[in-house]
Amino acid sequence: MHASFLQRHRTVLLTMLALGALALTIGTVFEFRLHATLPPLKISLNPPTMLVAAGTQPEFHWPTQGQAAVAIPSLAANALASTPNQHPVPIASLAKLMTAYLVLERYPLAIGSQGPTLTMTSADEQQYYDDVAEDQSSVEVTAGEQLSEYQLLQALLTRSANNVAQLLASWVAGSQRSFVAQMNQTATRLDLTNTHFADASGFNPATKATAQAVATIAAMDMRNAVFDQIVDEHTVTLPLVGTLTNIVARIGTANVVGIKSGYTIWSGGCAAIATEEQSPSGSFPAIAVVLNQQGPASLHHAASIAEQLADEVGAGVVHIDGVRAHQRIGSLRIPWLGRVGSSVDLTLTRSLKVALWPGQAITYHAHLTSATHLIGRPAGAVAGYLVLSWPMHTERIAIVTTGAIPPPSRWWRLLHA
Repeated sequence: MHASFLQRHRTVLLTMLALGALALTIGTVFEFRLHATLPPLKISLNPPTMLVAAGTQPEFHWPTQGQAAVAIPSLAANALASTPNQHPVPIASLAKLMTAYLVLERYPLAIGSQGPTLTMTSADEQQYYDDVAEDQSSVEVTAGEQLSEYQLLQALLTRSANNVAQLLASWVAGSQRSFVAQMNQTATRLDLTNTHFADASGFNPATKATAQAVATIAAMDMRNAVFDQIVDEHTVTLPLVGTLTNIVARIGTANVVGIKSGYTIWSGGCAAIATEEQSPSGSFPAIAVVLNQQGPASLHHAASIAEQLADEVGAGVVHIDGVRAHQRIGSLRIPWLGRVGSSVDLTLTRSLKVALWPGQAITYHAHLTSATHLIGRPAGAVAGYLVLSWPMHTERIAIVTTGAIPPPSRWWRLLHA
């Protein structure tokens, strides 16, 4: 009887231990399944890949003499169209566009900043008198006078002061010769063929370029906010000489917002004119350069033609919808939602209208984040970005979910882990 009692207790004990082990095993399995890595959320994406602007270039009313080119700084680094048979010619004070570029490259300015202050020397004062004697455009300076970088650029660009071009050149490069070397090195770096600078002001007839090259430099300048601000000033006020009007008389009238003119007996009338063009995708500057206009009132004639050409190139821009707000570009499949409501659409947060020159293209690239971080997030969670790229621009638009993505139930986890 005693042995039988022990045997029964042993059986019960072993059974309890077995059940405990089973329960522990089951619990471990359940715990593993409840915390197992979830299957990936499957993303199906069908974003656009490329969109080319249709249309043809406008019919330009090119000058009957000399040469011309047009550019849009926000759309291309170089001139967009030009007269045939471009060849280097004297460009007079349009050379100051490169001078200003190098000054601002060496000593950048922010809007509202005056930059470093320069004290005029007796040599600077004498240079002014020398330029006046040669009937060069100039702004009076006197020894001991202090002018800021911004004020000197105003004198350079709005009054076309040759003496200021020379003193800025010496300030930036240490000497006229070194500065001219920098001008030519920059022209080479920018692939401005048939361009040669012999001085910082353009008074030297050996300073030559094509209208294409000048338009490229002008577009480069106009992308600088400080340069853009200065050349749009109708008048400037300097300490010694007081208030002066911009030599380009059309600035501040109609839609003209800059930029520079020039004349010598070698160059004839030369003008680079920028207009502010309005469009569905926002306003933008358009530039036209006209060189080597001869005859009476050649400077006025060059500026008038350039203004018309700037409007014509502006009118040739094509405005298209790059993307639309709420545009569907894909979906996110969620395995634990079953057949009904098993996916959530992916859409874009906003529209984007894009300005392009005919033949230019927008390219699209989608960049998605890890889908697992979307689990438990409400509708509107950011799933990634669609990056749009077109000449001179890159824009990023958020891709979002259109519905909430709930976590899976415990029951689903137990059955599917």
